[in-house]
Amino acid sequence: MIRAVLALLLVACGALSALAAEETAAPKEMVVLTVSGAIANANRGALDPKRDSLLAHKEIAFDRAFAFDRAMLLGLKQGTVRVQPPEFSQPATFTGPLLKEVLAAVGATRAKVIFMAIDGYQGWLSPEDIEAGDWILALAADGVPLGLGQQGPIWLLNTRAEGEKPSETQEAHWVWATYYMRVGD
Repeated sequence: MIRAVLALLLVACGALSALAAEETAAPKEMVVLTVSGAIANANRGALDPKRDSLLAHKEIAFDRAFAFDRAMLLGLKQGTVRVQPPEFSQPATFTGPLLKEVLAAVGATRAKVIFMAIDGYQGWLSPEDIEAGDWILALAADGVPLGLGQQGPIWLLNTRAEGEKPSETQEAHWVWATYYMRVGD
């Protein structure tokens, strides 16, 4: 009887370990987003200045982070935003994971989140902005993946009321060519 209980416990522990490993599994494809800072879940170690040369060039440093490939982001709950950003000549339907879901996946604390674009541009959202909005990390516009040079690989967007034009401050939050997020200051 004791052996049966021990065996059952070992199987249960193994299943839990496998589930935890799945939750923090390393990306299998090209990394398109790295999240560091005040996060509970990580699937990679410290910044490697040689391997992570763009991050190092932008003077980013971290001891641990969570790296997402496109498939991992598509596996999260998706959102849709219909909007006409200044860079588009007509409205488009953008799709991608909900920002709240990405933050939940990494176990982010409730804090300011900084978004960095490939060119070094930075925008940020307060916890209140995140909670009040329908922010997505757009991966596609009208079903077509956003590529480099086309505001991709990721574009931070949210819905605006019809006809509403974003103020300069609000527009500054729409960071395109996003590849890095830092939770907390």
